[in-house]
Amino acid sequence: MNKYMTGLWGILTGGLLLLATGGCGYHIGFIKHPQLNSIAVAPAVNETAIYNAASDARMMMCEVVMQDGTFELSDQHNADAILYMVVKEVAFASVSDASIENDNQYKPSEWRTKVTVDYKLVIPGQGEPLRAGTVSGDARFQAPLDVEGSRLRAVRQACYEASRQIIYNIAEGW
Repeated sequence: MNKYMTGLWGILTGGLLLLATGGCGYHIGFIKHPQLNSIAVAPAVNETAIYNAASDARMMMCEVVMQDGTFELSDQHNADAILYMVVKEVAFASVSDASIENDNQYKPSEWRTKVTVDYKLVIPGQGEPLRAGTVSGDARFQAPLDVEGSRLRAVRQACYEASRQIIYNIAEGW
């Protein structure tokens, strides 16, 4: 009976502590700029030789904004701020070679893709960017048969990773 009362007392004490600290100002999620509720993603600029890198960067940035939920995605005429991006570099590097023995391929070649993006967040009508920086995202891919298709999918995944860093920098930078 005594053990039962001790366990019940511990549960009640823990519950009271949880209720007492529940209103201490803790916030789950991002703390965004107080004046920004919506952002628009302008068409990106591609300074690389990889086609569709700019459209992939913009598409992945829009997806990240929608998934994140900190800001609403809006058009450029109604948004509180506009995000401009420039894809500066797309690089590929070999990570591991294929494993081939007696004309049997056991493991395809693996490659790494790195995408570097410059970004700036501008409030319409103001010349100075509210936030600017450079981020990079990377992805790995294997090239068993369709090397070009695998490369393009890896570029898209690396753009997604770079977009996640941009939204973190924008949302958490205050």
